[in-house]
Amino acid sequence: MSKETDSRRTLSRREFFAWSAAATAALAYAPQKVLAAQDNRFHPIPSSPLPTRAYGKTGARNPILTFGCGSRWLMYKEEDQALAVLNQAIDAGITFLDSAHNYGKGMSEERIGKLMPARRKEVLIQTKIGTRDKELWWGQLETSLKRLNVEYVDMLLIHQLEHDDDLEKIEEKGGALELLYRAKEQKLTSWVGFSSHTDGSTAAKFLRRHEVDGIQIALNVATNGPYDIGHEESALPVAVEKGVGVTAMKVMGQDNIANKYEDFPAETCLRYSLSLPVTAATVGMQNPEYLQRNLDLVRNFKPFSPEEMLKLKTAAEGEVKTSFFEGLRGHSDLA
Repeated sequence: MSKETDSRRTLSRREFFAWSAAATAALAYAPQKVLAAQDNRFHPIPSSPLPTRAYGKTGARNPILTFGCGSRWLMYKEEDQALAVLNQAIDAGITFLDSAHNYGKGMSEERIGKLMPARRKEVLIQTKIGTRDKELWWGQLETSLKRLNVEYVDMLLIHQLEHDDDLEKIEEKGGALELLYRAKEQKLTSWVGFSSHTDGSTAAKFLRRHEVDGIQIALNVATNGPYDIGHEESALPVAVEKGVGVTAMKVMGQDNIANKYEDFPAETCLRYSLSLPVTAATVGMQNPEYLQRNLDLVRNFKPFSPEEMLKLKTAAEGEVKTSFFEGLRGHSDLA
């Protein structure tokens, strides 16, 4: 496959944060639209008392805080405790749940399924399929739907897009991308997209080549330019330009930033990511106190100024950035 280039001028860090502030404000004030795609098979988009933002071009407005149903939620060893905190989150207005086929070898989806269909119309469910094996992909989707106890999900992602070779594998005839689109055609999902942890340039390439509704990408004080993870200054602008909904993940740095460094408490990390032009941040909340802390922050959310963003990003250079990168080295959500 030919090597692609992007001749557009790279913004300076200061210019980037000025652009980011304007784009974030646009998401905050975009009206919710009547969703033609939400036919009789799909339930209406649930409302929320929490602050919301536009979710790309879908016409939906989603709360700016998403409930992460991955490793942190799975730290609740007792299922009744895990379900209790999820019920609390839904009661508070967190309507978007983020899971994956492989989280806890299926435990995450099974736990969510225990609350469905009683609370199905109150939430949007996102899950992810990680296999690149075209013979296994569809079966994993069917298994996820069964575990979740639903007939469809609201967002279906190709899980953990990595390097360019991975993108080529996904793009193969009959491969994961074709199957993703087929799932949407068959109304097994309202929206489609991908997640990406470490390869911003590949994520940007995917976005330029293909149409998706939303993505979930690592965005925190330690992710920025094209020579590291790169989502912030490479993939994110492309997503905004194309009207793709963006959910930030790894906002706390996977225990390698938030509260590890005095200048980067959890509140600062979450506020930073939500000051970018994203719809929401997905956060794992391994105890009820964390849930309440994050709810308090989003209810009273005020974005950082471009100057404050630049100061935080500059302060994260060096040890903080290295801590996150080293912690993410070898990390896989597909394990």
